[in-house]
Amino acid sequence: MRWLQNMGGALGYIIGAMIVLPLIIFIYNKYFIKENDNVEPFIKPYMENVIELKFKMPNTSEMPFDKNPFISEQIETKLVRKNMTGSNSKLSYYRYQDIYSPLYKKHIRIGMVDLTTLFWNDIGDSTVMLKVNKDDFNNTEYGTKEKPLMCFSLRGANGPILIPGRGTKNEGKMINKDTSPEQFDYNVYMYLTYVMPRKEFKERFEKTNE
Repeated sequence: MRWLQNMGGALGYIIGAMIVLPLIIFIYNKYFIKENDNVEPFIKPYMENVIELKFKMPNTSEMPFDKNPFISEQIETKLVRKNMTGSNSKLSYYRYQDIYSPLYKKHIRIGMVDLTTLFWNDIGDSTVMLKVNKDDFNNTEYGTKEKPLMCFSLRGANGPILIPGRGTKNEGKMINKDTSPEQFDYNVYMYLTYVMPRKEFKERFEKTNE
């Protein structure tokens, strides 16, 4: 009888691991992870239809010690379970800084995904060129404090090189902090997929393609 009990326990474990858990994961990922579907067709047109705005970034070293130059939001992109006891979520970090341009009279939000927090200090006190979507720039609904222009790429900033393993600055040597095309693409993809409100996504992209 004991071997039947052991077999029943093993069979239950197998059923749970191979059928029940994958089903739970599928349901969770589909219905509980915030995600806009089918963003790929809109990424390239969004990235190509841009203009650059010149802006002098604030000096982050002059900020109060209890303030960060950015706001950080955690993005859950998927639930993963490798076995019956271990579980984790795939997480990304969306960090942004809100600025105001008196020249353009626009509020702008610089957003980056999964870049180190050092990036925000490195771009401080720099004169940069900010890429924003041209349609958004010409749309009076964007550029307000409540609905800022989104910027996912910038150029013109330089930051110090860090010495590997020591975390200290490399004696005055600097490295360019321009957003790479790959990072620009990633920022846009992650924002459209996981950050942009569903209602805004439908109105901005889906309705125009119906």
